[in-house]
Amino acid sequence: MTSLLRYQFINYFRTYHYVPPFTIFILCLVVNYTFVPNPILDSYSFTSLLLFFLMGWFTVTLFHAEDEGQKIITTLHTRSPVHYNLGILIICGLIAFSLSCVSIIYPILIDAFFERPKGLHILLGFLSHFSLSLLSIALTALFTRELVKNRQNTWWGVLCILIISVVIATIKNNILQINGLIWLLPPVHLSLEMMSIDDQIKGIPNIFFWQFAWIFIYTSFIVLLFFFLANRKRK
Repeated sequence: MTSLLRYQFINYFRTYHYVPPFTIFILCLVVNYTFVPNPILDSYSFTSLLLFFLMGWFTVTLFHAEDEGQKIITTLHTRSPVHYNLGILIICGLIAFSLSCVSIIYPILIDAFFERPKGLHILLGFLSHFSLSLLSIALTALFTRELVKNRQNTWWGVLCILIISVVIATIKNNILQINGLIWLLPPVHLSLEMMSIDDQIKGIPNIFFWQFAWIFIYTSFIVLLFFFLANRKRK
């Protein structure tokens, strides 16, 4: 698996497909903190939402880094399409982790906030960035070429599912009127709601950890669904 990860990372690095989303990430991060000081959690909420969309871009380009012929050869070497896709998802996760850390550390280094962030601000910020990034990866995987033949449909599908996930947060009250529906929809709203609390909080409410846990659990279900559908398509 280590050799596979190294190969996939080097191959992706050589494609330069990461340049546009990474450039947008850096530009938005710099512009967001151009004017100081800023609120802590509101700022982290914005950059976590930014990362939610950009990780969809990274994920598609990672899954499509190889042409079909080269992908077949690589899959034969790995002896399992599951290992091939798992390797890509792991790299996506590492990118998500790295960019989440940058999003948290950069504004602290340039002293961009009204006050010095406490440990709870940093923890909430990281969980918000990383959980939404992983959720984006999982949702995007459902629209990669493993399941969708037309590349144009891939991009439209990814864009639609990510936008819909955010829109759900604005119409949550209407959705709650339909019993059980909110649990089936991407839980982006949970992160946005948690990050909307005041910076002066003295501690992290226990319910927040359960809500973040649900985002990770939901993400795991989507990943399992991806592997299940990919396996059925191969059969």
